[in-house]
Amino acid sequence: MFSCWVVLRFSCWEADVKGNELVWRAIADAALQDERRWKNYGDLAYKAGAPASTAQLACRKLIDIGAIRPLPRGGFSTVSPEKVLTVLCAWRNLQRDQIAWTTRAGAERAASMDPSCAVGGAEAAIFHLGGKNTVADISTRILYVSHPEPLAPLPEGDEVLILRMDRRAALDWDGYSSPAQTYADLFASPGWQASEFRYAMRDKLFAGRDWDQKVLVK
Repeated sequence: MFSCWVVLRFSCWEADVKGNELVWRAIADAALQDERRWKNYGDLAYKAGAPASTAQLACRKLIDIGAIRPLPRGGFSTVSPEKVLTVLCAWRNLQRDQIAWTTRAGAERAASMDPSCAVGGAEAAIFHLGGKNTVADISTRILYVSHPEPLAPLPEGDEVLILRMDRRAALDWDGYSSPAQTYADLFASPGWQASEFRYAMRDKLFAGRDWDQKVLVK
């Protein structure tokens, strides 16, 4: 009985943590596309693929640090996408979504069996940076798959990290992880190469200061 209660509490905690990440990712990705205004938490919850209660709770942290600002007539606007991304990075844990480590051949096999799969990490960063790698060598590759477990046994290796894709990502991503997810995954990845790709993305996404958002909060 006690062990079941512990498992249930841990499962709820894990779901809440993942829900927070989905909400912060949705806000960040929208802001990076110049979509900063949200009419209500229900719209955000739908876009994030999380419960409305989770969306509201996740936004409290962003309000406290001035990353988003509530609007007088309801909803909120994103004031600082970079702060939202910073919070997302601080919570990102690749091991929580890890399915397996495999070889590049194993990853290609997994991708061939999953039409919703998406490339992440450095390769996704290259895509978001324009398609040409002028940053660094790729040390570790990431592949997101929509199935909770591989459809067939994968060879052991250390070239590609296979991660579990959430349902909203499976619907929205088109072959590559979103900019916000890519940035957070690079932050959570070891190695100087991952840092260099993240710095390159930061330089592109946040080339200027981002404080004057008065028009969005009226």
